[in-house]
Amino acid sequence: MTNGVETIKHTVVVGTDLSAAADEAIVRAEARARVQSADLIVVRVVSPLLWGVGDQARHLAELEQQVSRRVGSLTGRIAGEYRIIVERGLAHAVLARIAVAENALLVVGAHMQHGLGHALLRDVSERVIERTRGPVLVTRPPDGVGPVLAAVDCPFDQSSALDAGLEEARMAGRDLVVLHCVDTGFLKTLAEDLVNGGAYAKRLLGAQSAARSAQRELRAELRRRRVDASVLVQEGAVESIVPDLAARIRASLVVIGSGHRQQSLHVTTGILRHVPCSALIVDSNSASGLDRPEIRARESRPAASARFEH
Repeated sequence: MTNGVETIKHTVVVGTDLSAAADEAIVRAEARARVQSADLIVVRVVSPLLWGVGDQARHLAELEQQVSRRVGSLTGRIAGEYRIIVERGLAHAVLARIAVAENALLVVGAHMQHGLGHALLRDVSERVIERTRGPVLVTRPPDGVGPVLAAVDCPFDQSSALDAGLEEARMAGRDLVVLHCVDTGFLKTLAEDLVNGGAYAKRLLGAQSAARSAQRELRAELRRRRVDASVLVQEGAVESIVPDLAARIRASLVVIGSGHRQQSLHVTTGILRHVPCSALIVDSNSASGLDRPEIRARESRPAASARFEH
């Protein structure tokens, strides 16, 4: 179905709080690591307020044994076939830092808890997206049996979501549906033009609808890549269209891009809360230099926390 898509091999980092949501993440992370022959790192983060007092070495050994037993029962992997990292700190901050330092795909379960009163705090999966610059897979069972759905932005030839969607569909052996949403509100469109460098404003007003033109350009980009995929261009808010479409086509995975401006993050987390299946979030700003080595080095500087690795 796809052709000429380069496979990017990432170390796979998965966070666990020993909950059912985290168990699903471990299973999915192990499967990806196995298929891609990638390293697997399982991270257990414990809040400083919940960290045991007294014999720290004993407490550490107990935490490691808990993780080891859980991973073994879920995946069959034995010691030495993966790494365990136990840290004291905030889950989203620790997971994001490790993922950036390892240049890894980060896998977390939807509704993974902080352990300090989740009703007062956002989900770890939402908060980690704000910090990491690499791909984040948020798992949510059960996944649909349908195609991979990739929500893409202009310009299409630079869309990291399109790149990732093509690769995910190829690896899973599934069809691909490519969606582009056009918000026709005047102020919204004008703001997007300013942010995107005039992605829609290059055409004279009234010369052609943005949706029709975008559909033609997206089809041309897929032809250029020699990709056979369904193309949908819809007018409206992406945060409502993507979950509705994913449910309608029983998507097996949703792929979306996320910038690091507040508005972009709001849209991404809005989609993440309502999609009925797992979602892969990729950095839509990677082409603009957010993944340069000097930025990765800055992002990977250790935060104040206690870390133990075996």
